[in-house]
Amino acid sequence: MRICFCFIGVLFYFSSVQASESFNLSLESGDEVTVNVYPATFAEADKPLLVWFTEGYASRKPFKQLISQFNDLGYDFWEIDLLESYFIERTPNNVRGLNGEGVAAVLQHASEQASQQGKQFVPISTGRMSLVLLRGSRLWQLANAPKNGIGALKQVVTFFPNVFDAPKKAGDAPTLFPVVSATSLPITIVQPTEGTYKWKIPEIVHALESSASQVAMGSVPNARDWYFLRREPTDLEKQAAEQIPDLLEIWLKAGLVKEKTTFKPVEKLLAKDATVSVKGLVQILERTAPNFTLTDVAGKAINLYEKRGKVILLNFWASWCPPCVKEIPSMNRLAESFDADKFEIVSVNFKESPETISDFLKSVQVDFPVLIDLDGKVSNQYEIFAFPSSFIIDAQGKMRYSVNTAIEWDEPQVKEILGVMIQ
Repeated sequence: MRICFCFIGVLFYFSSVQASESFNLSLESGDEVTVNVYPATFAEADKPLLVWFTEGYASRKPFKQLISQFNDLGYDFWEIDLLESYFIERTPNNVRGLNGEGVAAVLQHASEQASQQGKQFVPISTGRMSLVLLRGSRLWQLANAPKNGIGALKQVVTFFPNVFDAPKKAGDAPTLFPVVSATSLPITIVQPTEGTYKWKIPEIVHALESSASQVAMGSVPNARDWYFLRREPTDLEKQAAEQIPDLLEIWLKAGLVKEKTTFKPVEKLLAKDATVSVKGLVQILERTAPNFTLTDVAGKAINLYEKRGKVILLNFWASWCPPCVKEIPSMNRLAESFDADKFEIVSVNFKESPETISDFLKSVQVDFPVLIDLDGKVSNQYEIFAFPSSFIIDAQGKMRYSVNTAIEWDEPQVKEILGVMIQ
């Protein structure tokens, strides 16, 4: 079952907040998980306990303000940072590698606490931590057999979930981790319309529903991933962030579980380790580059197929991505190294407005066309999973090499590869 809704609005007041206490939960592995507790400003019996699994942003001011808003509305709030608890380096692969044991322990403790108080609880996650929340929820369900499969769990809320394994190299289609289709939960996905994985959401929903998860969808107009944590949000992102605590009640009502609904996760799960991506410029399976037509900031249309006869460096980037910006000077130097009739750089900006890009170009020199992929469809065609991502396309329009990170493009090895292709 699926429910869809969208929202936009304004809320204004914030207050400061600090955890009143913390407690540790011991795991069978020997690790401990620290839970930071932020009690409600006043008791509200009908408000569920919120259990938020963070990704290194717990101390940031926008998140503290968000907790304060929840407390002022009567919500008790738990915050958990698993990597910090385990003293593990904060990397994407380390997040993807978490087995969910810590989540399961927190959920069981939250279940016991909520049940004692005659309340429910709501686990919340963002980004890659959503994968770990699914793993832990399944372990908790299988180990504790709560009533109807969820007991006092009211609903899971996940913001812009990233539950895909990273592709080994740019251009490979990302694959869902097996736990997604093994999950059976009431879940609300809150997805910004300008988010990186917007076009992947139907695949996530289909996988969740394959094991009878109940999925509700919330759309955040004109906002990007992490919109409620950004240091320089747009006005619309700021409004949407300020509105989250009030909207949570709407989301929970929209995804309300019928009394006799039972959730049963898949017991046998295929093992899958997180893929380690290949760094640098790597050779890929030769295939025709998908064609597209996009316009630049001046409104000039550029068609990729019309570039045939030249070797093309096709670069996907965004101005909010520091590594993307860092590699631009080396790309400028690379463009100067070859005949413009034989080699060209074409960049595709991800979902930023012409005004934003124009302002950026006033402060950073870019010596090649910047095309605007306003809805992200071209990036989705090329299976862009991370920024920057780039492809080398030969004169016949075949993709030959890719790179899924920033590099120094005028390094001798890169220039040698391009020189052979251009001859």
